[in-house]
Amino acid sequence: MYAVFLFEAESAARAPELLGDDLVSRQSITLRDPETLGLDLKGLLLVIEGNEVAIKRFEEISGEGVTKLAGKDAERAYGLLKEEEEDAAEGVGLLFG
Repeated sequence: MYAVFLFEAESAARAPELLGDDLVSRQSITLRDPETLGLDLKGLLLVIEGNEVAIKRFEEISGEGVTKLAGKDAERAYGLLKEEEEDAAEGVGLLFG
């Protein structure tokens, strides 16, 4: 299970504190500038891959300035992130293959 969140620019400084939560910190967490993925979003993109309880916990503690993306927006952001990770892994494989 995964969820995609967007920190508004003013709220991005709170990311380390929120991600330090014991339950949330045990999940797979990726932070990216959405513009580097070709997304027309401003702020800081967060993808949490893990269990549903941890994702719900993050939603509870995130507060104002953090929006959960849904539907096609979340799918697109997640797909672009995974594509970037695969490209990076292929590049490493070519170097050390």
